[in-house]
Amino acid sequence: MSAKVWDERNYVIDKQYWSGTKTMHGLIKNAAAVDNGDGTVQIPMDAHGMSALNMVIIAGTTNYNGIHLIPSVSTNYINITATYVAENFGGSETWKTAFQIVPTLDDYQVMEARLTLSATGGASENFTITLDSAQGSAWDCTLETQDMNAVAFDDVIWGVNERRFFDGDDVLLFQYANTNSRTWGLELIYRRFA
Repeated sequence: MSAKVWDERNYVIDKQYWSGTKTMHGLIKNAAAVDNGDGTVQIPMDAHGMSALNMVIIAGTTNYNGIHLIPSVSTNYINITATYVAENFGGSETWKTAFQIVPTLDDYQVMEARLTLSATGGASENFTITLDSAQGSAWDCTLETQDMNAVAFDDVIWGVNERRFFDGDDVLLFQYANTNSRTWGLELIYRRFA
């Protein structure tokens, strides 16, 4: 494996935003994928609370694993851009709020991640950021854990003092059960090569 060198001369700062009213992760419903006929596929997820333009990673399916940008949602499903292949989900397949740089050729540096809530979390449950490393599971790790019980508004800011470097095909996963259904907003500020 060759070493990588970060070049400070040519980079741009970029942002990714997610929002929702419920959890940041969960299970796909025991139902079938639906062909929308427009290059998108409907993935069944009961009362997920996700918003359009969120990015998720799907795992455990036969045909839809990977990172997907959500162009549109409804209460009980999300739509992803994908080639339709008939599949009946068993109810054990997973989805998580995720980030991967596009295109995946560029390494990136996380400047900070900001999580805001509409009100105090009110339940002892963790917001976590984990690395799904492109190098394999031996390099996966938890980057941040924050108990959300007493956290409100913009109290969770990660990365201000720790400039984190990632391979272009590394995936960052965000999880928060959000039992009290707070409206949340997540912003990731990062820089990449221009």
